[in-house]
Amino acid sequence: MSDAFSEIVGQTAAVSMLRSAVVNPLPAYLLVGPMGCGARTMATSFAAELLAYERDDSQRHRRLAMSEEHPDLMVFERNGPALSVEQAKDIVRVATTSPFEGDRKVILVEDIHLALGAAPMILKVLEEPPQSTHFILTAEEIPAELATIASRCTQVDLTTISPHELIEALRASGVDEQRSSAIANVANGSIDRALLLASDDAALERWTTWQQLRTTLDGSGNAAADAADRLLEMIDNAAAPLQDRHDRERKELDDRAERFGERGMGRRSLEDRHKRELRRLRTDELTMGITAVGVSIRDDVATGRLDAARASTSLDAVTKAGSYLRRNPNERLLLQRLLVNLTE
Repeated sequence: MSDAFSEIVGQTAAVSMLRSAVVNPLPAYLLVGPMGCGARTMATSFAAELLAYERDDSQRHRRLAMSEEHPDLMVFERNGPALSVEQAKDIVRVATTSPFEGDRKVILVEDIHLALGAAPMILKVLEEPPQSTHFILTAEEIPAELATIASRCTQVDLTTISPHELIEALRASGVDEQRSSAIANVANGSIDRALLLASDDAALERWTTWQQLRTTLDGSGNAAADAADRLLEMIDNAAAPLQDRHDRERKELDDRAERFGERGMGRRSLEDRHKRELRRLRTDELTMGITAVGVSIRDDVATGRLDAARASTSLDAVTKAGSYLRRNPNERLLLQRLLVNLTE
């Protein structure tokens, strides 16, 4: 790879800004953009370049950072509705320790806009950052309550990705033109969602299942519960290839441990990454599904199959479901609440 930014889709201004910052980085950066814009990938790419800078084995450092396994890259993401106070304490503790390799350490904090309770501690470490530590924060928005944290960071704005950029990215990855166009039309400007749809042959079928969902509902709780169970089973099946890969990686780690005595930190790092990847996949699947439901409602309004007044209740339920999803809710309850409020 030429550098870690080479796989970024769109975001030309942000990439240019962060590339320039690698040589002499500031203490903290705040990446702000809508869900699905690729903020996590951008943050990881920037971290990889910071950690690879002027290293003899730069490709190794890039590779480890891009897989979020670099010893000097600490990733913090919420385990519940928001980043917890305990996680904030860990951030402060980690920030004050020395790098394991080189002279830079990167702390990546995702969804800082949902860290209101933990904000005071994070603000304190941002106001007095250790010289060797660099923070990369991501957010979908900047609430008024976090304006002070934002003021301590260099803000980098991210945007939704245009259909043309999505098609180009998908074509470059080997997806045929017709499929790329279809995916770009339903990805709603999200590179994360586009890559998910392109990642397996059943993805578009799952999209269609979500779009047709309203035809299976009658407004009753029983119908909503049955549909939620079917959707969760579909998501479980979608996660199977990822879980198979995780099984292979655990076996490889066991083999290395048997041959070289590798223990402890390597296993914990692997398991933490597996949890993050599985949680991200399930969130992406739910996000894709909720988006598909919204698209189907708007399409029906546009073609006259559904009047706007009847559609408003369903669209309100879709909007609320998308908002709840950002708080790591109970998946079954989230779906049942959405489905019981959908009207055909």
